[in-house]
Amino acid sequence: MKTNKKKSLIIGLITVIVMAGVFYGYLSMNTKDETYSTEAVKKGSISKTFIENGEILSNRINAYYSDGIKRINKINVQVGDLVNEGDVLIEYDSTIDLEIEKIQKEIKALEYTYNEVVKGVDFETINSVKLEIESLKANLYVVEEEFENSKNLYQEGVITKSAYNAAELAVAQLKNQISILNNQYSLLVKDVSNNLRLQYEAQIESLAISLEILEKNKRNDILTANFSGIITELNGFEGQAPMAGTLVLELQDKASKAVYADFLVDEAVMIQEGMEASVRNIDLDLALSGLAVSKIYPKAVTRLSELGVNQKKVTVKILLPEDFDNVTLGANVEVEIEIAHRDNVLLVPEESVYEKENQQYVTILVNGKLEEREVVLGLENDDFYEIIIGLSDGDIVLID
Repeated sequence: MKTNKKKSLIIGLITVIVMAGVFYGYLSMNTKDETYSTEAVKKGSISKTFIENGEILSNRINAYYSDGIKRINKINVQVGDLVNEGDVLIEYDSTIDLEIEKIQKEIKALEYTYNEVVKGVDFETINSVKLEIESLKANLYVVEEEFENSKNLYQEGVITKSAYNAAELAVAQLKNQISILNNQYSLLVKDVSNNLRLQYEAQIESLAISLEILEKNKRNDILTANFSGIITELNGFEGQAPMAGTLVLELQDKASKAVYADFLVDEAVMIQEGMEASVRNIDLDLALSGLAVSKIYPKAVTRLSELGVNQKKVTVKILLPEDFDNVTLGANVEVEIEIAHRDNVLLVPEESVYEKENQQYVTILVNGKLEEREVVLGLENDDFYEIIIGLSDGDIVLID
């Protein structure tokens, strides 16, 4: 019995000694021998950026849609064709040429009538001059509208100064031609009585208006390229009257390209025109920096994310250099927009900051001891935080 008690006492002492050894080892590991992953607070530069996928498209795109009534008579282009400004792309069925011929015969009859009434006056020349005046007046209205449009495009950086000057010159030239023809007309009708001249002008101007309406309708029966570019879409065939709203043809200007990217609404509100941007595509060996945001579209639209979630996004446009011509329209790129940038600021690794009770903290090493420090953060990116208050250059912070 005594022997058993002795054995129990020895076993108990051994257990205490082992536990004490384990406890001592634990203390040693967590005091003298513990190592920390640290990094010094340093000064540097930091940028906050937003990154999204984008697509390279033309900066000028014209899409032509069917009205559901007109039947295609002739298609003069194919997808991929390069066309020049003014080229006829598609012609629709029309009887307008016959109506124009009818008006021209009425003008000729008017000429014969007044030649009989007023001897010595060349009404054939008067008709020609008067009709040209009315036609130029109608053209002037269109050219002035185009000039106003060119002014807006130039201010937005879409067209060059030379293109803007050409539109301005076209207006001045038309006004000068009308002035010259008005002087010529006044000389031609100087021997015609005032009542007869007014009667003639009322009739010829009425016919001129009818003729202009028909010519305008005729222009609506053909699709012409209003700038030089490439045909990127074509839907329809000769003899078909496409359904209303169908995209019949799309024309893009290859010489003027831009990147279009959709950003989340809460990101888009922080983006401003002129902010620095870059685009890249590793597979295409494409990397362009020093670009700028040229336009932020005013309305958010619903887009389906890669995860199948509907998100409200805003389209942002970034113009590409005029000499950029080595990427196909429709190519996908990664777009990065710099929202803010600061130099010579205190930076700490992103993993050194943690949150506690809605405040941000870091742990620093001071004389071999750990000390928790509250900090105020500034800019942040995937790698670093800017420290505004709480740390000094050279402080040692724990990571994780």
